[in-house]
Amino acid sequence: MSSEPNNPANDQISPAPSEVASSSPETVAPAASSDAPATDVLADKVSTTATAAPTVTEDPPVPVAAPVRKVAIGSQRDAADKALQPSQPRAVQNAVANPINLTGEPEPEPVAIPDIKSDTGFSDDVDAEIDAVLGDISMDDVVATTEASNEEIEPGTRVKAAVTKIHEDNVFVRLSGQSEGIATLHHFKEAPNEGDLVEIIVRGLNKEDGLYELAVPGASIGVADWDDITEGAVIDALVTGSNTGGLEVAINSIRGFIPASQIDRFRVEDFSVYINQKLTCVVVEVNPEKRKLVLSRRAILDRENEEKRKELLKELEAGQLRDGVVTKLMDFGAFVDLGGVEGLIHVSKVSWSRVKHPSEVLTVGENVRVKIEKIDENANRISLSHRDTLEHPWKGIDTQFAVNDIVKGTVTKIADFGAFVKIAPGIEGLVHISELAYQRVAKVSNVVKEGQELEVKIQSIDPQSQKISLSHKACLAPPAPKQSAGKKEAVEAVEEPARDLAVPASGEPLKGGTDRKSGGEGVGLNW
Repeated sequence: MSSEPNNPANDQISPAPSEVASSSPETVAPAASSDAPATDVLADKVSTTATAAPTVTEDPPVPVAAPVRKVAIGSQRDAADKALQPSQPRAVQNAVANPINLTGEPEPEPVAIPDIKSDTGFSDDVDAEIDAVLGDISMDDVVATTEASNEEIEPGTRVKAAVTKIHEDNVFVRLSGQSEGIATLHHFKEAPNEGDLVEIIVRGLNKEDGLYELAVPGASIGVADWDDITEGAVIDALVTGSNTGGLEVAINSIRGFIPASQIDRFRVEDFSVYINQKLTCVVVEVNPEKRKLVLSRRAILDRENEEKRKELLKELEAGQLRDGVVTKLMDFGAFVDLGGVEGLIHVSKVSWSRVKHPSEVLTVGENVRVKIEKIDENANRISLSHRDTLEHPWKGIDTQFAVNDIVKGTVTKIADFGAFVKIAPGIEGLVHISELAYQRVAKVSNVVKEGQELEVKIQSIDPQSQKISLSHKACLAPPAPKQSAGKKEAVEAVEEPARDLAVPASGEPLKGGTDRKSGGEGVGLNW
């Protein structure tokens, strides 16, 4: 009696051995005889599998039995098997495929499927619209810009941004991407309008508000303690006092110093005029540990002057007339500020008159009108003239003076051949040495001195060459001749210092004559 339990599967009818062998598609030959060796049977199977086509024998084929399908019961059934699902009646299938419209409204027309031909996946019309909007910008640049907009902007970055909104004292601007920043309105020199492009400096990101804190270039910042002060920052400082080295200033409770050379663009003599004034300065040096703070106002002025200078140089041309302010007087000329650019008036161009120093005509701080003579961009020099803005003194000279007129003038220069006398601003004449006195004059300086007022008579006027001949002798009364023994004596000479000798006297006897040897005896000469 068998110990195996009763299994329903064992009750099924097992197929015959021949049916099982023929059920494999690879087996077409009849089973080998049991009398053949095992090695021969194995070789036959390998060769049969390796061949591409089955070997056809002369024996008749064995019928292939249909595969036996096991019946799945209960949970053994596959729910996804469509063959096990019941099919719907044909009437239901037609109703689902062709639903009846019970609303009475017209059915919507089917949507046309666009003909997609572009690489971007859009239709040709959409591609054309995108190209028109982007212009020369590629999609790669747009993607790169979008990705870059998500990056945080580094503090200290200087950018140009568009103003999006102005609310009270706050100016909102649009930065890269979706980032926005805020600046103070009164820091701008000119109040911007919405849509204007402004240049700003990013100070940092306020993560609570999600806005960047912005600063206007050149505008001062608020200072609460030493942590707010950095080199290069612009702050407002109140001048509290002065000493021999410069100005003492205060920024809230922090004390600082402005050296004398950093107060203005020019030398400052009186520091007291700056006391109690608020000056905008740049932080030059800061050391919180040593409580040291050095500021410079000159850097702000130089920065503003450089901006004006670049704009003004584009406008300046030779021959223009400009108004300026005298900033400095030197022996060789005067410097004039034209509103951001300095030029030089040479001493010979200060006035039509002969001047030794520009201070004779101009003073520091005086407003003058000048003419631009030359602009040298390579050497960064501008040559100016003040006298060319004045009326030429020789214009209408015939109406001012006439020959034989006796006028008074001032001796401006003495030469060996005579003396120059100024009879009007810009008009000088020459008194020849022979016209200084009736007697013979050995030296001009023995008769007249520079700066001496002299009465002269006009002998000739040449407007073309701008020359006037004068005579001082003609204004003097001729001396009366003295009669002695029926003979006319010579005119008495005016007392005059003795003329300097060309060769100074040695005090020794003169050398020469025939009473001594000539020195030729040594070479065979007997003179």
